[in-house]
Amino acid sequence: MLPVNCRFAYLQVERPDVICCAYGCGGVETQHHAFHACPQIHPVWTFHRDAWRCYGVTFSWSTISDLDLFTVNARGHHHQDALKTLWILLIASTLHLIWTEHNKVQYEAATPLPPPAWNELSFLGWKMSVRRWLRLQDPDCPLRSSVLEVLRTLRVQAPYRPLWTKYPYTLLLAPTSETDQRH
Repeated sequence: MLPVNCRFAYLQVERPDVICCAYGCGGVETQHHAFHACPQIHPVWTFHRDAWRCYGVTFSWSTISDLDLFTVNARGHHHQDALKTLWILLIASTLHLIWTEHNKVQYEAATPLPPPAWNELSFLGWKMSVRRWLRLQDPDCPLRSSVLEVLRTLRVQAPYRPLWTKYPYTLLLAPTSETDQRH
């Protein structure tokens, strides 16, 4: 279990607000609050949910905290394994970003990120994870081909389109040095 603030209730005698959210929203900081429900955090999940809606993927706390609850709609059924792979990479990288930023705010007095920065950083972190995963797969792997097909659909979804345009090379699979030599 992560040390979210509600676990520090024994310190309330000295610091009454010790169990409250690091972002100052007034909520008791449980894992659900810290990673999903906080008004500072929830918009990043909405951003990704809106992009994945075409496949019927949910971003509820129960699904995020229990990967076995992952489901897709009829459109995504043929690519369910690819969607789950991409979704797990997205969830992992976004949870890591949320916890890292939480600790900066709580322990380093950093300013919370604005919503556009959350969206951009979570998108880039996810794409870096996807690129690494793609590089580790055999080029003939059927799952890899399915993932690439799903990515072609996700890239044109309204929430992702501007960021995919802004960062067109984030899924470049050739090593950077090889790319630089061709120019």
